[in-house]
Amino acid sequence: MELNMEFWNAFLPCIEGIYIIDEETKEICYANDFINQSEESIVGQLCYQAMAGRSERCDFCPSIREEELENGSVYSWEFYDRRSKQWYKIKNRLVTIDGRLYRLGNVNVVGDMMELGRDAIKEMAVMQHLVCDRDKIGKILEFESSHDKLTGVYNRNQYIADLEGQFRNVQCAGILFFDLNNLKEVNDNYFHSEGDRLLCHLAEAIFTSAGRGKRCYRIGGDEFILIAPNCTKRELELCRKRVLSALKELDQGELIPCSVAVGSAWSPSGKDLESLVTEADRCMYANKKAMKGVK
Repeated sequence: MELNMEFWNAFLPCIEGIYIIDEETKEICYANDFINQSEESIVGQLCYQAMAGRSERCDFCPSIREEELENGSVYSWEFYDRRSKQWYKIKNRLVTIDGRLYRLGNVNVVGDMMELGRDAIKEMAVMQHLVCDRDKIGKILEFESSHDKLTGVYNRNQYIADLEGQFRNVQCAGILFFDLNNLKEVNDNYFHSEGDRLLCHLAEAIFTSAGRGKRCYRIGGDEFILIAPNCTKRELELCRKRVLSALKELDQGELIPCSVAVGSAWSPSGKDLESLVTEADRCMYANKKAMKGVK
């Protein structure tokens, strides 16, 4: 049996989100109703503007090389949209049709993890035997065990696990250590909701600027770490600049800007990441003192 147009048209409503983008121009060639939720069609618009609300191309969008195109690689990653407060699972693949390169995309909702509290998790665990969709509950529980509930990035538990597993045998590595300035003062003077906003802005700036292979963690109240395995010293510095640039963009129109101290450390061996994190931590505190004018 072949999948003809009649089957294809009947199948489309069963799919959450699909799109086709011209890889060279980044113009949207097709988007179904899940993607195109506005009254006007987004076909012909730039994907990063219409779909992500960004003024420049997304740093986290995979750059697929020609040799990877030939073997039909499918790229998958998670993306948090601050406008809809939803986590999405995204898959991309490049194809060449009539001599032009197109990016085919599939989008599925992971869940609104930013609004999911611990009480809700416990309640769902108790009612698990009454719920048919057990797989979805399991994914939610698994997500919270490894992710920070407020910001959605990886938490300290996952950071410790990755040091012992994910990054054990990297050839070289870079660390960026971030500390949000004046969080206590903001919480005291403008309520915790404003402090939470700053934390979420910092997490989003790090996450969207990281790129493939890097991981972002919230390891403390106002401390975040980015681990960049197998990167050059120059690539680490470019990543640091992208984070600060993204923060500046997120701060536009906000009453309180997101002030952050940053420390970086890079090693050609990458064998002792804990020592590298300690070095980045020291550099961060030196940067914090310099920002406050402390000698």
